[in-house]
Amino acid sequence: MSTEPRTVVVPLLVTKTLEIEEPEWCAGRHGGHPEYKVDLTHYGPEHAIGANGIDLFRAMLAQTPYAERVTTDVVLYVEQQDLTGSYTPDEVEQLADALAESADQLRALGRELAAILARGDQ
Repeated sequence: MSTEPRTVVVPLLVTKTLEIEEPEWCAGRHGGHPEYKVDLTHYGPEHAIGANGIDLFRAMLAQTPYAERVTTDVVLYVEQQDLTGSYTPDEVEQLADALAESADQLRALGRELAAILARGDQ
């Protein structure tokens, strides 16, 4: 039996701060508590998308500047809200109107994103 001490390499999660540049459009939110640099995401202001009291989507500019498996470009991050349910004929009309209005709102945010990309605001 050897009397030499055994050694082992143990991975540690080291917590430290990271100073990074923040895009002008960022609202100061950075994806919760990223554990690694590649997990860091800048988020712009959140937009509720819908009409007639029907919330259909949430959208915001987002960028993961140090990502390794997804784009590092600024994108429009869109979350679909839960639309599951039963609708009366009038509610179906309201939902259809809200979808049409939402499309207009999403197009406007897409044009804002295009302007940011054209300026190189990344």
